[in-house]
Amino acid sequence: MERVTLPPVPAGALFFAPMEGITDEAYRKTIMKLYPEWDYLATDFLRVPAAGHYPNKHVVRHFGKELFSSPEIQKKTMFQILTSHRSFTVDMVKQLEDLGVPWLDMNIGCPSNTVCKSQGGSYLLRDLPALAPLVRSIRQNFSGRFTCKIRIGYLDTSGFEDSIRLLNDEGAELITVHARTREDMYKAPARWDFITRAAKLSQVPVIGNGDVWATADVNRMLKETGCHGVMVARGALKAPWMAQDYRRENFYPSTAETAERIQQFFGEYRATLEADNVTPRGVLKQSKSVARFMLDDFENGAFLRRGLMLSQSVAEFYDQISKLPS
Repeated sequence: MERVTLPPVPAGALFFAPMEGITDEAYRKTIMKLYPEWDYLATDFLRVPAAGHYPNKHVVRHFGKELFSSPEIQKKTMFQILTSHRSFTVDMVKQLEDLGVPWLDMNIGCPSNTVCKSQGGSYLLRDLPALAPLVRSIRQNFSGRFTCKIRIGYLDTSGFEDSIRLLNDEGAELITVHARTREDMYKAPARWDFITRAAKLSQVPVIGNGDVWATADVNRMLKETGCHGVMVARGALKAPWMAQDYRRENFYPSTAETAERIQQFFGEYRATLEADNVTPRGVLKQSKSVARFMLDDFENGAFLRRGLMLSQSVAEFYDQISKLPS
């Protein structure tokens, strides 16, 4: 594809975070159709191979065929990769460059044991001198927008400010800070003071991430930290309509409104999956994956969620969705 020209990221931008196994093409298409108020969405990460080479069709299939044919969708999408010192990073980046990918985001934050055992994700924060040439190799071989998503450290935060300086020095154009260490995993609360420190120190925009669970948290993060924009992960799974509520200043939606939106979301999501020829088993699996947080604010939410997770068929799952209490 021919690379599109990306306009600057506006102040106050809202990002739907990359999530492995969630933010695939079908999910992103659903979000873009129902909630275009999100400024940007991210793909789930593509692992850079440690041996061999992905054919172009694999890369296109992972990121989404429609994405490669729509300049408007490309302008809203971060293509994320996960790499390590062992991986064929330069080869992969050159391939993405040749494919015309407009925006490449490097995952330096994933905390999963599998990823860290492969020395990727947040593991890279353990050795900043070794991280620098890896980041540099991406910047030198990619002419589009290059950004990074990090945590505030691996075991501790002693190298945090050095990591921000490193990414500035090596050419990152935007830095997303998930305000937890790898050791913290998802422990609450996220340490927003590190987002504040990054925003003051960095010469490029900083996007804040962590513990944005409600619409009001978006305003609070922007005001308290001075960050350029906000990325929402698990909170966006809970309320994928959050950006819409934020733009409309609808800070306290009712339970009835939430139930109606859940039903609308899953109706569109199911239609998108089936239009993409996903098998019934795949539709059920994906529907369960994205339903994990949506019922948190309901009375008896845990009971309702358990019923969805125990569903044995698409029909059973969607029948329960249609009967959500309002």
